[in-house]
Order: sequence, then C-alpha cells, then structure tokens
Amino acid sequence: MAQKPHHYRGRSKFDEVLVDEGTGTASGSGVTAEERISAVREVVLTLVDTPVVMADEAGVVAYGSLKVYDLPAGAIAFMGATADLALTLSAAGVNADWDGDFGIGTTAADNDATLATTEQDLLPTTATPQAAASATTATGQATATEVGTVFDGTSTAKDVYLNILVDDADHDVTTTPTNIVCNGTIRLLYANLGDY
Repeated sequence: MAQKPHHYRGRSKFDEVLVDEGTGTASGSGVTAEERISAVREVVLTLVDTPVVMADEAGVVAYGSLKVYDLPAGAIAFMGATADLALTLSAAGVNADWDGDFGIGTTAADNDATLATTEQDLLPTTATPQAAASATTATGQATATEVGTVFDGTSTAKDVYLNILVDDADHDVTTTPTNIVCNGTIRLLYANLGDY
C-alpha cells in the first residue's frame, strides 16, 4: 500500500524545534550586559601555483616564506589550522628527491636549519615526505600547543606566513634560483576578541 504524502499546511516540519541560546544575566550593582552573537571565523586560503621564493644560507639551509594572510587587528583567540598542499619545483636548483620541512607562523622564516617559536606558532614544524620526481606534500594540523593561544594584535595586527625549508644537502638555489610552487588549501579558525 502506497504511503500518503505528508501535508504541513504552511508549517515547516522544523517548526517545533526549539533553540535555547543560553543567555547569561548581569550581576552586581551598576553592571549591565549586552550579549552579541560573534561567530568563530573560518578562513580558507586557496593557493594556485603560488611560489615561495627560496634563499640560500650557505652550509645551513634553503629557506623561504610567503605571507598568506593578514589577521584583523585585535586580540586573536586561535583555534586551529590545517594545511593540505602539493609542492613542486620551478627549476632544478633543488634536487628531485629533496627533503624539507614546513610550518605556519606569525613571522617569516629566518636562515636557521629549523623553524622555531613564532615561525611555527600556528601550525608546528612538520617534515615533508621525501620528494619523488621533484614533487611532495605539505600536510599537517595545529596541535594542543598552538590551539588556545591568544595573540595580541591590538597595536599591530598579526600576519600569517607559510614557511618552508629545504635540507642543505638537497639544493643549490644560489646557482639555480628555484621556487617551491604550492597548490592546495590552508584553513585557519579564530575569534577576534577585540581591543583592550
């Protein structure tokens, strides 16, 4: 026997779903409360054939940085980041089987053999798999170390940098300048707590 269709007579089938926003109440003499709906912000950065220019610190490392985002001014409560990038080479100044690392931070990489402190305070230093035919990936996520940090961008807004290293034995970018070419996405999750 065929089932008869339901008729809602102008009412949505969701009409009886109740939402309790759980508002708070001001307490104390002279205290008033104004509750505002403030959404967590998710930013998806899409990189399409985006070059990261590599520089040589002789005998140490090849390093490169690209500023990919300007956070808004304010106290920024950081909630997480992920990266899902494919990496290729623009030239032969980096070996086809190169090894390296990447991270996402609020400052650009310098000429050290490792990414540390603010060079990887959004997504920690992560090794890239050994490249095959010049290609590899940069994938990773923020950890409990980074999540929950509140960045003080009230005076100067914070920047977001993609930082990449190539092992010193795997390149000669001085003789043959080479970029790491990135395709894929970086996701950031944060809330702006405003000024103080």
